[in-house]
Amino acid sequence: MRFYVISVLVLIPLLSLLSLIQPFVTGFVEKPIGPEFIEPQLGPGDPARGEALYRSKCYGCHTPAANIGPAQNTADFKVRYADDETIVFVVRAGRQPMPAFSEQMLDEQQLADIIAYLRSLPAP
Repeated sequence: MRFYVISVLVLIPLLSLLSLIQPFVTGFVEKPIGPEFIEPQLGPGDPARGEALYRSKCYGCHTPAANIGPAQNTADFKVRYADDETIVFVVRAGRQPMPAFSEQMLDEQQLADIIAYLRSLPAP
């Protein structure tokens, strides 16, 4: 009986110490602040509508003259944002100095239209 009590008194602190060491072994996991990102289901986008939206909401910063945001018709942009989900995430979450665009500012269909426009741009 005494053996069981001693082993329990030794194992409980040992297990709690091992749980503190585990992040150092496996690496720290960054937890996002705020609600979990849910990937929206986008319908087919219209590049013509997307161009009009892009010019009214995005072009001011993404024009080469402004030198604020990256140009979207470069090879680097096509590699960095190869899938639509990455663009959706950046637009919704924002990235300094780009503000986050909420669904009230840009609904899902408008976002799909902008993405269709970006994908229709010719390669440089």
